[in-house]
Amino acid sequence: MPEEPENWWEVTPDKDKQDDTDSHNPHNGSPPPPPSPPPGQDDTDSPEPIAIGGYQREGDQWVQSNAKDTIVPSSGGTSENPLSELPNYHKQKIGATALFFASFLFGDWWWDGSNGFSAMIHSIESVTTMPGSLIDSYEFWTSEFGLNALDAILITISWSLWDISTLVFFGGFVYSWGGGYEEDPNPEGNSIRFGKKSYTFLLYFSVALISMDILSFVVWSGLLEVIDWPGSFLEWHFWQLVAITAVIGLNPDNDLWERFNSLQSAKE
Repeated sequence: MPEEPENWWEVTPDKDKQDDTDSHNPHNGSPPPPPSPPPGQDDTDSPEPIAIGGYQREGDQWVQSNAKDTIVPSSGGTSENPLSELPNYHKQKIGATALFFASFLFGDWWWDGSNGFSAMIHSIESVTTMPGSLIDSYEFWTSEFGLNALDAILITISWSLWDISTLVFFGGFVYSWGGGYEEDPNPEGNSIRFGKKSYTFLLYFSVALISMDILSFVVWSGLLEVIDWPGSFLEWHFWQLVAITAVIGLNPDNDLWERFNSLQSAKE
């Protein structure tokens, strides 16, 4: 039997025999110590914000560096100006359509105080009676006013174009929005394609409408009175002129929105 050393209670145990509580031991169920923080950083510090490409930080918000009017909240919310995310042509077409519907809603489209929606009822009635109404109109101008055949035809065509103008303009602007839906495989391309077709059709119709109106005015008033035509046109067709102006905004080749932004930047 080995002899125990004197004062055995004062003997210091070896390091490899220290109590299990002094170090992590997977066999005694004690958790591992937490990792020490990196040098120079307290473990209570929050992580540095992550930079977003194309944005710069101002306070607690990320601001787009090339367009400060578009703000991306730091909380990850949506933009406060969703209109700025739309293509220029889409915004241009919205403005053109809004201008047309303003004239259609508040203007006189049947020369009796009827707005565009009420005038469409008259237009439908006029179309359903064609071609009989055209023949009656021709006979009226030749018999009652003694006009020759050519003059009667010109006036009849001019008045017929005005009769259907409400349907044509309304249908043209509705057709311009035929593409560009979310489920569309090519929304921007189809939006431009439909807008271009609508613009071309309404432009040709507007040219025919104005040309025939000038000819009928000359037939009615005489060639020397043609200088009075602009005033007469504004008096009788002002709201239709607003609609014709709105047609220009459907042209995708004419970036009116970019020109507007350039003018705003020049003023600033």
